[in-house]
Amino acid sequence: METSDPNRIQQAQKIEVASDLLSLARLPGTEQLWIGSSDSNLYVVDLAHDKPQLEPLEGHASYVSGVIVVETAMVSAGWDRKLIWWDRESRQKMRTVDAHQRGIRQLAVSIDGKRLATVSDDMSCKLWDANSGQLVRELRGHAEIVPRYEYPNKLFACAFTPDGKFIAAADELCQVIVWETQTGKEMMRIDAAGFFTHDWDRNNHPWGGLRSLAFAPAGNRLALGGMKNQDVATIQGNGLVQIFDWQAGKPLHELKAGENLQFESLCFHPQGNWLMAASGGGSKSRLILMNPQDGTLIKEIDSQMPIFGVSLSDSADKVYTVGRRQIVVWKL
Repeated sequence: METSDPNRIQQAQKIEVASDLLSLARLPGTEQLWIGSSDSNLYVVDLAHDKPQLEPLEGHASYVSGVIVVETAMVSAGWDRKLIWWDRESRQKMRTVDAHQRGIRQLAVSIDGKRLATVSDDMSCKLWDANSGQLVRELRGHAEIVPRYEYPNKLFACAFTPDGKFIAAADELCQVIVWETQTGKEMMRIDAAGFFTHDWDRNNHPWGGLRSLAFAPAGNRLALGGMKNQDVATIQGNGLVQIFDWQAGKPLHELKAGENLQFESLCFHPQGNWLMAASGGGSKSRLILMNPQDGTLIKEIDSQMPIFGVSLSDSADKVYTVGRRQIVVWKL
C-alpha cells in the first residue's frame, strides 16, 4: 500500500458498455467486479481475463442502486425496493427481500460483512443480518417533509464506522444522523449547512447537495461529499468535500474543487493516506484525491465521464470506477 502514489494516477483500462452503471463491488482477492446498471441488470465481469465479458444477471425490475460483498454471497439493492442475495459461483438468486416502501438509494456493509444498511426515500435506514436477510433494526429521525413547504425529504447516503458500532445516514436537508448499531440510539446529529441552498422564493423549495458519506479508517472522522449548488433549477456550483470530527460535531476541513459537479462517491485509502472523491452529477467530470489530515488537494483529473461507483484493489494501487456507459481502471 505504501508504494501507491496518488500524484501518478492514470487511466489504465476502459471498457465501454451500453447502459449507465450505478454501483460497484469487487470480490476480494480478484479483479471480478459486480456492477449494478440502469437497465435493471446486475453484471459480473472479470478484468483479469484477456477479453473481459459482462455476464448479465436478471432479477431487479429497476435501477440497481447498490451491490456489496458479504461473508458468503453478493447482495444487490434496487429502485424496485428489493434486496437480492446472489450465489457467487452459480450466479443464481438465493433470496429476495422486500426491503422498503420506496426505492433504495444506497447499500452499505460493515467491514466484517455481517451487517447491511440500506437507505430509502421512505425515510428509513434499515440494518439487516447479512447472512439470513433478517431485518435487525429500523432507524428513523430525519424529517419526513422539508419544512415550510410540502416537499418530500430524501435519504441519499449511508456508511458504517470501521468497527461497525455506528451507522450514519444523510438526507436532502443535509442533516447527518449517526446511530449506535447495537441499540439504535441516536449518538450525533450534524447540520452540514455548507451543502444546503435556500431558494424559497424562486422555486418554492430548498436544494440540498449532500450525496455521499465515508468514515476514515480510524473511525474518528467522517467525510461528506456533494456540492454547494448556486441554482436549485440546475446543477451549478463547486464540488464540495467536508471532513468532520463527527463525535464532536465539529467541521475540520473543507475542499472545493471544480465547477458544475457533484461528488457522489467517496473512498478512503485503507491507511487514511488520502481520500478520493468522484463526481457523478453536473456538466463536468472530475476525480480528486485530497489529504484528509489538512484538507489540501493532492491531485485533480478529468475523469471524462460521470462516476457513480468506486472500489479499490486489495493493495490500493488500483481504483475501479463505473459510471456513464464505462468501466475504468486507474493505476496509482
